[in-house]
Amino acid sequence: MISNLLSKIASHAGNDRLMRPSRGKLLGGLMVAMGVVATMGMVGLSHASQDAQFPMPEGKTYIEECGGCHTAYAPGLLPARSWIKLMSGLSRHFGDDASLEDKTRDKLTADLVALAADSRAANALMQRINAAIPASATPERISKTGFFNFMHDEVSGSIWRRPRIGTPSNCMACHTKTEAGRYHEREVHIPK
Repeated sequence: MISNLLSKIASHAGNDRLMRPSRGKLLGGLMVAMGVVATMGMVGLSHASQDAQFPMPEGKTYIEECGGCHTAYAPGLLPARSWIKLMSGLSRHFGDDASLEDKTRDKLTADLVALAADSRAANALMQRINAAIPASATPERISKTGFFNFMHDEVSGSIWRRPRIGTPSNCMACHTKTEAGRYHEREVHIPK
């Protein structure tokens, strides 16, 4: 069928000989196509693995002080202005007094700001998270951001209400590597 079509095209062009590419050209084209596909695959894989990884503050202070009560959220999930607002209001932190010594609070705030979604340390995903938050907004709940809602749009209310999850802010219930800043989909374990 295709050879008939090519024959017709060739004869309309005034050439009764079917034009066929040489074997070398076919192999060359195939090699180029394979290279493009392989490169796209590597870029896609590295991009996906980078996207699920967020830098975390060094040392144990953040995990101990913040992670002692709730998930030690990756700073790259919010812009710096959000972390500044959250850390300046610890005496009324979502209904609790989470006050810290000034020195500890200031150090943690600096660490969070340095790794925020709008920081110089921001990877591609963090930059997209920041771009989706209006400059006039200062979100205090990660679970209320567009990124969070997009990533969890298929999670039903019944899953959030499971006893071992309880609330969308309990990231570590399903994301088992949150303390390392890892939110890889393949590492998600949804409790029964």
